[in-house]
Amino acid sequence: MLPAIGILLCAVADACGAEKEIALRLLACEVSKEPMKVIVVTKNSSSAEMEVPSASFSPPVAVSGRAVEIKAPGAGETFCTATLPEKGQSFALLLASKTPNGLAPVVVRLDDDAFQPGDFQFINRSGKTVVVKLGGTEVVIDADGISKARPTDPANNGYYLVTMSTRSEKGDKVIASTRWPLDDSKRGYILFLAKPSGRVTYRSVEEFVAKP
Repeated sequence: MLPAIGILLCAVADACGAEKEIALRLLACEVSKEPMKVIVVTKNSSSAEMEVPSASFSPPVAVSGRAVEIKAPGAGETFCTATLPEKGQSFALLLASKTPNGLAPVVVRLDDDAFQPGDFQFINRSGKTVVVKLGGTEVVIDADGISKARPTDPANNGYYLVTMSTRSEKGDKVIASTRWPLDDSKRGYILFLAKPSGRVTYRSVEEFVAKP
């Protein structure tokens, strides 16, 4: 039985321009009682059975194609399939739980020149419009949408005031108010999800990268 879990798959590009293998790193974006175990299958390759971590990316898994299948180990069920775009060598694949079972994949390109250290990628799987204020920057993420943003106007040059809200015809409802430190050594991935009660929550994942 597939646990209620989302997975973030990070594909790391080969340093050279020629396409060879694509390396996938997995992350469980929702925590379940039992860790999910999967294999990653493409046309010409299949990974070993692996446990998907929830606190950090997994070690890279080499795959040989852009049509990816996430399956249970052995002769188990297929959780979902996804096709990586032809442009780019590095991707994130968010696998969000769907009703009544299975996973709904969302592809995010990671090797986008516009996605720099200090930036944030927002992935909204909550089913509601989400508004995030990062210091002086406001970003609106449509239901099931993806947006990139960079914070501005840090307080005391040390941190950003952050407010997250859901938006409806009745106005904005704050779901979180916090502050994040100023740090240009990493990129952030913020995932918005809906709990069974319908309440919107979020998870953040950090990726340390070299400064440009």
